[in-house]
Amino acid sequence: MNFQRVQVADKRVINPTRTYLRNIVDRPRTRGGVVLQLMAAAFTLCLFGSQLNAQEAETNAAVEASEAERPVLMTALKLLPDTAAGIVRIPNLTVLCDSWQKTTLSGITDDPAMKPLIEANFGSQGAVWEKLGDKVGLRPKEIYEIATGEVIAVWLPFENDNRRPSSVCVVADIRGKHAEAEKVLTRVDQDLKADGATREDVTRAGETVRIYRPKTRPGQLKIEQVVVSLTDDRLIASDRDSVIFEVLDAIENDGREDSLDKAPLLRTVWKQALSRSDIEQEGSQVEWFVKPLTMGRIIRDVAKVDRGNKVRILNLLENQGFDALQAAGGIVVVGQGKFDLLHRGYVHAPPVTDKASRYRLAARMLQFPNTKLDEIPAWVPANTASVSRINWKIEEAFWAAETLVDEAFDNEIFRPSIEGIRDDEEGPQIDIENNVLPNLSEHLLLLTDNTLPATVNSERVLVAIEVRDAKAIGTAVRKAMEVEPDVFQVDTVPGVEIWQVKHGSGEDELDDEFFDDLGFEEEIDEQQAPILNTWAIAMVPAGKGSTKPHLVFSSHVDLLVDVAKRMQSGQGEKLADLDEVKDLLQMTRDMGANEVAFQRVVRLRQSLRAKYELQRQGELKNSDSVLASLVRRMFEDDEAESDEPIERLNVGKWPAFSEVEKYFRNAFGFVETTDSGWNLNGFLLK
Repeated sequence: MNFQRVQVADKRVINPTRTYLRNIVDRPRTRGGVVLQLMAAAFTLCLFGSQLNAQEAETNAAVEASEAERPVLMTALKLLPDTAAGIVRIPNLTVLCDSWQKTTLSGITDDPAMKPLIEANFGSQGAVWEKLGDKVGLRPKEIYEIATGEVIAVWLPFENDNRRPSSVCVVADIRGKHAEAEKVLTRVDQDLKADGATREDVTRAGETVRIYRPKTRPGQLKIEQVVVSLTDDRLIASDRDSVIFEVLDAIENDGREDSLDKAPLLRTVWKQALSRSDIEQEGSQVEWFVKPLTMGRIIRDVAKVDRGNKVRILNLLENQGFDALQAAGGIVVVGQGKFDLLHRGYVHAPPVTDKASRYRLAARMLQFPNTKLDEIPAWVPANTASVSRINWKIEEAFWAAETLVDEAFDNEIFRPSIEGIRDDEEGPQIDIENNVLPNLSEHLLLLTDNTLPATVNSERVLVAIEVRDAKAIGTAVRKAMEVEPDVFQVDTVPGVEIWQVKHGSGEDELDDEFFDDLGFEEEIDEQQAPILNTWAIAMVPAGKGSTKPHLVFSSHVDLLVDVAKRMQSGQGEKLADLDEVKDLLQMTRDMGANEVAFQRVVRLRQSLRAKYELQRQGELKNSDSVLASLVRRMFEDDEAESDEPIERLNVGKWPAFSEVEKYFRNAFGFVETTDSGWNLNGFLLK
């Protein structure tokens, strides 16, 4: 199955985005998941657009003829306020979808094995369409049906409105598809009214605005308004009438003074990303922008997290200097050359002090020095799914956390805790300040892999930190483990002390009935489950496979044992010897990675196989991985208290991983520290 988008005959219709962006970012300044989910929604417009091919074929010729001489439409960036916290912009949906057809991923829509999955989740009644359309009444597939040019979604903060502290707005160029847009609004009208919504029509700037007030039920997300307006050129939808009114006023006035395209932060971020982007086909990209803390508050309110008596994380981060992360954004080019996706991004975080640490308080931990791009160490196993090398000033980051911890607990506990670890006669008596931190280097590696068959214990992670003094670190580890309950020493690698922790396995644990007899049962709080039920740690000295000693931590002792053996003996199949990995490293250099703070290689087939199968079995949430444990800790209580169960993707019809793994190609990326932030670079191969 092949799908085509309406292609306007006159090339002037295609927004010359690269030129436009350069005009935005170069002219003198004047006054002025959500993000991942938004970008995913942008790509699903193309990925599943083939479902609509037959409907469009009959009208293509007529549309092209009628649209051939239309002028360039003013970008919606001129119509929206510069207060936006998050933006996803498709400059030209027609061109983007044509570019998507050049990717490996586009083959998913043609694969018979994938059709049940697509229909279950992205079909006409699919859960994804329903969820993504809840806020504004429009589903992404409907935007695909009617959009012929620019599509933009923005998230706006309304911090003074306690009931509705945020709003979302979608603006789509629908020229040549006005009749189809009318049909979509008819469907929206029918669905909302059938669900108990009332409708009021008002006029603004000569245009009709339809304001729906949905009927809400106990346990449902309260949406007070769904507002839509259809002009000759655009479809505008939001969950707040004032947003629509302002957009219509801006259209009438040829833009607004405080518009997004004049926003200094947006221009700064996109200029930096554009300077490193090579866009061969104008319109073949997706652009994104976010103000991290502001967008974080919107996500918090929408997702209903960070509430009650919990620490208000975003306020804590802002107080601790992380407001220095002013903005982030980037450009994702689709289907160009040997890449499915090319991403060039930028985090704008200029220094706020004249010190080497650049930032204040806990934000001083954001120190990632650049070093020369390195080869993957010989001790990394060939079955590794992903490897990340990170340069981080660990010692300075540790002490930078002091003010954050003290504020979080509303008490000065950080230093006393460190001193207690050193001085407590019943504790490990480790001098972290003098014997541990100075002996850790600034280089660490993070490895992930998974075992088959896929089980909840398949996901494995290992962290290795280069150390300066193996003896000092080894002594500290030994002291810590000797006073830790539930610890076992694993004697499998000569010359290496490997310690394994298994929570809840201590032989001298007291039975709960003991405390009941003493009358303490009401005073003992149930302890929160650990992030990992079992883990292992070792100080591995330098050997034939590694010229540097490493402090190694792993979620699985067998992975640590394997790595320790490789470090000591230099034997075993090496990830660095695989041709695919050599090619990835060479491409990393070719894409400009000379001095980097972070580099990453991902073999997607190996990385996703266990997650995919666990999700297919409905067991991913029960995985013993670090990520799954953190997600459970953050959201399980909220889900249990909710009157409405969280809707899950229909996984029952997913094909076996072996049938779809061909679509998952390798990826790589790197981050560069700059004088004013970080350059982000990521690439997915065809």
